Amino acid sequence: MGLRRRAAITLEQIEADDGESAFLGPLTNQRKAREWALVLASQHIASTPQFSVDGWLIRVPRESRSQALEALQLYERENFGWPPKRKRDVPRYRSSLIVPMAFLALAALYYGYTGPVAGGSAWFGHGRADASLLVSEPWRMVTALTLHADAQHVIGNIISGSIFGAALSRRTGPGGALLAIVVAGALGNAANALYHMPDGHLSIGASTAVFGAVGLLAGVQTVLGLGRASGRRYGVVDFLAPAVGGLALLGTLGSSPDSDLGAHGFGFAAGLLIGLGSGWLLRRRAARPPSVAVQWLAGGATFLLLGGSWWMAFGA
Repeated sequence: MGLRRRAAITLEQIEADDGESAFLGPLTNQRKAREWALVLASQHIASTPQFSVDGWLIRVPRESRSQALEALQLYERENFGWPPKRKRDVPRYRSSLIVPMAFLALAALYYGYTGPVAGGSAWFGHGRADASLLVSEPWRMVTALTLHADAQHVIGNIISGSIFGAALSRRTGPGGALLAIVVAGALGNAANALYHMPDGHLSIGASTAVFGAVGLLAGVQTVLGLGRASGRRYGVVDFLAPAVGGLALLGTLGSSPDSDLGAHGFGFAAGLLIGLGSGWLLRRRAARPPSVAVQWLAGGATFLLLGGSWWMAFGA
């Protein structure tokens, strides 16, 4: 006798005190009884919901019972299965520790080699992003992602990057996620350098890549979610929700006065654009997501990009 069962419509020949009424039902909830009453009102049929020991009943004039029953049967038939169930978002890949482990490697680099920026390590002189060197030493836009000012800086990026990176890897695969995050971070640094180029600007930290991961996740989710709500029109709110959520995270996590706001914003924008493109490719290959071999190639390309950039940094 639920909302989706046509068999719930029956005509009970229950005589009222005046012998002039019939009852439709019974129904299991008051909401459905009110819904039926509204349907009958639209057909100019007088009705009154009332509760009985068997459930909710709709009282109608006896002479209108056939018309009322026909109207309700037509209504239930046309609305059977409505509203449609929203399709659940099923990630394409299983949970993986690959992306969190890659971010954890930043701690090994920090504690084993670079140390804090106050220590004056040569790594910072060779690898920090420098707007004045964007054209002559573009690899700095990559190497800067692996340098951090202090322990709090690196730990914060490891935690947040692992969370968003792991979520992204369930949609793009771990290898694809790593490559996209590093590329988004590098492009974010490059855009930030261009913005500050007239005055010069120095930047370090994986936070640009972290917000790149936020943008990637928003972009991918926006495209993969298109049309998922089967049976209803996909609205503007559905389209903008992931991006707006990402912007909210950017404002919440990336707007500290001591942080590089430009790097965070450009990292998010770069990730969002890459995410929209990646989501489109994944959507086209919904039946056959990128294979394990492709994931390994993407992961290998990520480490070649990082290693090659550092090789160039110390060789320049």
